[in-house]
Amino acid sequence: MTAPHFTFADLAACAEREVRQRQRVYARQVELGRMRQDKAAVEIAMMQAIAAELREKAGRDTLFGGAG
Repeated sequence: MTAPHFTFADLAACAEREVRQRQRVYARQVELGRMRQDKAAVEIAMMQAIAAELREKAGRDTLFGGAG
């Protein structure tokens, strides 16, 4: 079986969904005292950076005729 191929746009959309998921879940974890606010903020910020990087790559692929 061959590995699936994902475009940068696919990956960016997935990372953006993960950011929204983390925002919801981590807010609840902080509220329940299961996660510190600073840790939640760092984890969300890292995923936002990943999403932004992938979205930028997707834009470059589209701009220059790539698969994105």
